[in-house]
Amino acid sequence: MSNGTLFFATTADGVRLALRRIGPPKGTPVLLSHGSFSNHGACLGLATYLESRGWTAWVFDWRGRGDSATPASETCFDAVSRWDVPCVVDAVLARSGHDRVFWVGHSGGGLVAAMWMARHPHLGQQKIAGLAMLASQATEAARHWRARAALRLFDTYLRWQPMAHGLRLRMGPENEDAAMLRQWCRWNLQQVFHGEDGFDYLAALSALTLPVLSLAGKGDRHIAPPLGCHKLMQAFGSTDRSFEICGRAQGYLEDYTHNRLMLSRGARTEIWPLVGQWLRDRRDGV
Repeated sequence: MSNGTLFFATTADGVRLALRRIGPPKGTPVLLSHGSFSNHGACLGLATYLESRGWTAWVFDWRGRGDSATPASETCFDAVSRWDVPCVVDAVLARSGHDRVFWVGHSGGGLVAAMWMARHPHLGQQKIAGLAMLASQATEAARHWRARAALRLFDTYLRWQPMAHGLRLRMGPENEDAAMLRQWCRWNLQQVFHGEDGFDYLAALSALTLPVLSLAGKGDRHIAPPLGCHKLMQAFGSTDRSFEICGRAQGYLEDYTHNRLMLSRGARTEIWPLVGQWLRDRRDGV
């Protein structure tokens, strides 16, 4: 598995982001994004697979993750979508020589791209050829009383902590700012997908007509349940929308959980080729 060629790009608010290229410099670009508690390492397997299928994959670290710099202020989803997303999109387009790039995001990596495009639909349509989201949702993780009670308890815990420790909680290799996690808790507890300023992301996504793929793990009950993934996909105004639940009942090897949808032997066999086929069918859009 290749770590790729390392570059850096600086956001408009002055944060230096790490960006890696796996594949030839001018190849057709796909930008991959990790989610919370994670870094570029979560995307390298899929990036290497896509490179072997003729794409040039670009993988970046959110602010404060991996090899990217840590800002002075707390990070929330709004900050990543506002500053990091346009920075890496423009950097990839400039270096690749292409006019558009596909975006593939796992969990929060799909959310931040959708959030940026919701606020900037013209730029989203102009620069993003298609959006593939793996286990991305924002509103349906607290539908059942046990899940709601657990999320309320976690939200209360975060009020007294500046960050949550990924390894200690067995969530991933990176620590996560409490501000980001509390924002996610609030979305799901209130069943709304609003920015810190009240901006309604779900409503604004209707202006976007680019191709959208949403994959949900059948066994992902606590972070990205299929109902939430489907709801997010349906918010887009596109006629080219695809949704798939990945579980045994649908003919898959397992009922995929949140991380296994991206990082598992089964994902290499079933999920990565599904993403690759979806991209290949829309390659003319780049």
